[in-house]
Amino acid sequence: MFNFDKTYFEKVMYQHLDSNVNFILQVGKYIIDSGGKRVRPYLVLKFSKIMKNKNEEKDYILAAALEYLHTASLLHDDVVDGSQLRRGKPTANRIFGNDTTVLTGDYLYANALYLFSIHGDIDMIKNVSQTVKKMAEGQLLELKKIADFDITLQEYYSILEGKTAALFGSCCYVGTALGTDNETLKQKAFEYGLNIGMAFQIVDDLLDYTGKEEKTGKSIMNDLREGKITYPLIAVREKLSVKEKEFIKSVLLNKNPDTEDLIKVKNTVESYGGIEEAKQKAEDFVNKAIESLRVFGNSKDVEELESLAKFIIEREV
Repeated sequence: MFNFDKTYFEKVMYQHLDSNVNFILQVGKYIIDSGGKRVRPYLVLKFSKIMKNKNEEKDYILAAALEYLHTASLLHDDVVDGSQLRRGKPTANRIFGNDTTVLTGDYLYANALYLFSIHGDIDMIKNVSQTVKKMAEGQLLELKKIADFDITLQEYYSILEGKTAALFGSCCYVGTALGTDNETLKQKAFEYGLNIGMAFQIVDDLLDYTGKEEKTGKSIMNDLREGKITYPLIAVREKLSVKEKEFIKSVLLNKNPDTEDLIKVKNTVESYGGIEEAKQKAEDFVNKAIESLRVFGNSKDVEELESLAKFIIEREV
């Protein structure tokens, strides 16, 4: 689906790590080699191509810069969460230690913004800087809301925006800005990215309930184990009995919950329709995203972006 020159993109990513500290290159290379679908660079390059019918070297450089931001957020997330697996491999913090991993993440953030100062413009820098702020806010809010059974839907959405959606939006915005100054097109591109990002993260949260570890490369029911309340549970809270609410609260507060208790929470959420409601909400965001594409007309590239939006709610990993 993501039909761009990945080999050249990976080369650009390695080339612009650009550090004199070998350990940074070692950690950076480890997580880059871990792979991933490269959705974010794909979005940059696809919107840029829609605007000017081709991709240039600086498009790849800025796509790499945005992937650095994503990579940095993964490094920090894994340290904060104490994660042991990422894409089926041991996490960087497990291999290199927390201190090195956090500082490498800091370097990647700084390097990304440096590349924007050279190859971008002030408009792009403003948009991307706002996204980095959102990412930090989302991480902090998620920490604050651990085991908070009464987290509001808006707080949950703010977490999703910081974790995934804002960066998706910036990728689309930057790609469009590489080919036009038209503010309407840039904003519509950002809306598309923001909405597929919201859908992507809701599906990710859904897969924590329904996925298979061998496919996702992550521990199942990990969010519940860490005390995180996501859409499937939020959607059914008002339907729960007092006894069910108290039980779920006790599981969320438990630092080391039993697998049996986690499965019981999962089954309760499923029985009240939380899984289906989460799927519907993700589909709502996808429909908004597709609507945002209308201003870009009809082309094979726009059709690919529509297909990507639909793929998000069908994926199993």
